[in-house]
Amino acid sequence: MAKKNKTADHPSTPPVVTVSKKSNPEFAIRIFLAVVVLILYGQSINFEFTLDDDLFYLKHSSVQQGISGFQEFFSYGSLNKFDGTEGLQPYRPITLFVFAIQKKFFDNSPAMAHLMNVLLYVLLLQILFSLIKKLFPTLNVYLVCLICILFTTHPIHTEVVASVKSMDELLAAIFAFLSWKFLLPNDQNTKLKPSALIFGLLFFMLALLSKESAIAFLVIIPLAHYMLMKKDLKSSIYLFVSLAFVAGLFLLIRHQVLGSATSSSDSQELENVLNATKNFGENTATKAVILFYYIKLLFIPWPLNWDYSFNQIPVANWASWMSWLSVFIYGGLFVFAILKFKKHSVLSFSILFFFIASSPTNNLFIVNGATVGERFLFVPSFGFALGIVFLMNYLLNIDTQQFSGKLKNVFIGIFSILLITFSGLTMARVGDWKNNLSLFEKGVENAPNSSRTQYSLATEYLNRGEPLTDTVERNELLRKSIEHFSKSLDIYPKNKLSHYNSSKCYAFLGDTLSAMIHYHKAIELDNKYIMPYNNLGVIFHARNEFDSAQYYYEQVLKIAPNEITPKKNLGDLFLMKGIYQNNNGFPEEAIASYKKSMTYESTNNVLIFNNMASIYSSLKKYDSALIYFEKGFEMNPKDVMIIQNIAVVAYLTKNYLKAIEYANKALSINNTLKKSFGILADTYTAMGNSKEAQRYRTLYDNAK
Repeated sequence: MAKKNKTADHPSTPPVVTVSKKSNPEFAIRIFLAVVVLILYGQSINFEFTLDDDLFYLKHSSVQQGISGFQEFFSYGSLNKFDGTEGLQPYRPITLFVFAIQKKFFDNSPAMAHLMNVLLYVLLLQILFSLIKKLFPTLNVYLVCLICILFTTHPIHTEVVASVKSMDELLAAIFAFLSWKFLLPNDQNTKLKPSALIFGLLFFMLALLSKESAIAFLVIIPLAHYMLMKKDLKSSIYLFVSLAFVAGLFLLIRHQVLGSATSSSDSQELENVLNATKNFGENTATKAVILFYYIKLLFIPWPLNWDYSFNQIPVANWASWMSWLSVFIYGGLFVFAILKFKKHSVLSFSILFFFIASSPTNNLFIVNGATVGERFLFVPSFGFALGIVFLMNYLLNIDTQQFSGKLKNVFIGIFSILLITFSGLTMARVGDWKNNLSLFEKGVENAPNSSRTQYSLATEYLNRGEPLTDTVERNELLRKSIEHFSKSLDIYPKNKLSHYNSSKCYAFLGDTLSAMIHYHKAIELDNKYIMPYNNLGVIFHARNEFDSAQYYYEQVLKIAPNEITPKKNLGDLFLMKGIYQNNNGFPEEAIASYKKSMTYESTNNVLIFNNMASIYSSLKKYDSALIYFEKGFEMNPKDVMIIQNIAVVAYLTKNYLKAIEYANKALSINNTLKKSFGILADTYTAMGNSKEAQRYRTLYDNAK
């Protein structure tokens, strides 16, 4: 029985033992933790930006202002300055602020952005090491190290450390664990100092402002206070109320900034399969399957993927064995945690920690924007690391104070295998985050039934193929792109983006008919989607089918009246229509088209005025011609075409001085203009100045 007392998962405080600094391994352990991180994630410093790095960093207009965008971080939702999102959305001003600092000092350097994530991970582990020591003052320092190393090497963390955007997870974890550390009394017999309470609450607020899921620590910290520190219920409730005040303040600020209006999305099913469930039975059974995946990823973290959306995890019902297995596992863990609340308090707390920390994002209570996300297991996996180490201590009868026991070598052997396996899997998975191509190719391999993984790889092939000048290489990439867009649509036929981008590929390959079919399908799925309308207009525009092109451009303006692109396209369309009409002998109709072009064309297109004036000139309506030539000249006083045409009209109307003036203006810009020499020669001839006329005639003859 004495041995069993030694393996209690929260041993009583032992007598004070004096340890010399030379024999204290803590410093070496802390260095070791940092080295392990560098070994596992050092390669990521050479990686590109990937996936969602645009959201909070590269294409976020406030962040790209640097520190000067500080006020906007707190005044808008965190996606508003990325894509104009209104209403409910993430609110993470501290994360944006740290990205802005990176922008200020490193100017969007991917190497420095990845290095920052690695260093933050190192910092988190140092905080975690200190926290565990404070939680378990009698726990042998090597077991503290083991918990940290198990957490460090877990492959589920690769997304958080290797994805720049996931710095929000790192910051939230750092501030949350710091809050927890400050809110722990030094031992069971002392009260929390006021200064520690203030700092603890401050760090809790910073955690919430980094990522909202940190709100789980509202429950976790008081629960640890009661279960692990053995504090009375009254003081634990007081701590909960203090944290609740901060959480309430955060929610109030968030509500004031975001409001309560929700923004509808036509891709909710694609984002989270729960949005595709049709009844309560399907909804609950599918939630059970999702929860099973989270447990599975903790214990068997392979294969890993950046996306688990529709239809990688399909809608389930209660005929699914996975749903029932999930209920059995979670139910069993919950019953154990309640029944062993006091006898095995650490094991019980580890289970409850996992439940509570994962609850904001696991879709059980709140349906979020993803079916499953590996990043959502980042903080909850601490419960796994803590629980597994204490469970093995108990099963193998290890003395947690002296780290001794008959089966110590078995204990070491088990964890050595586990840590080596985890480390190998982590290093292999980190390499997948090198760039979008490697990430998306692995995504299709590991999650082939996800419409989004297929779509993302197809889009990457399109992006890489589109700018290539090598036709063979470009077309090969475009055909690969079409293949994966087709697979994406087989999985989720309502994926309008796959239809739209398929059309782009077909258009580049010259298959206009297939392009038009997919543009129309995209419009059928979303009749407010302006891009396919615009691109259909472009196709008809290129065919000189002006009425059809006009129809589609105008459809864009009906949906989005302030869009600049369709206005410019309509201006170009009527310009081209006018040229076509004039070339085919319809000058009056051409003039009407040019005038229509002016109503849309906001950029200073001198060509419209030149062409109109040229028609009037050909009709011998010189006054009208001169009006439009001069308007063109006002727009661009350096346009020699307009200047020379003004000189021609002046000559034809016998305004010889003006003809000479403008011909010389053209020559002052380009002194080799043959047309200007000819105008001057003819003008001086008409004026009877044969000497000047001959001089310019000679220059005309010698000009190329």
